Amino acid sequence: MTEEQREAAEYLREAMRVFNETVRQAAHRGLHVEVQVVEMRMSEGPTPIPLISASARL
Repeated sequence: MTEEQREAAEYLREAMRVFNETVRQAAHRGLHVEVQVVEMRMSEGPTPIPLISASARL
């Protein structure tokens, strides 16, 4: 793994930690949280790229 890849992996781990904590807080406050994995397709580079879509409602 290159240094750039290691750095990207670390950023992703931290982002997911924050995301999961935010989902827990929203649920604890009474919101129904819905999370989906969606795919983004690009004309260049790796495709499909998985993205996370989230929404919250009462």
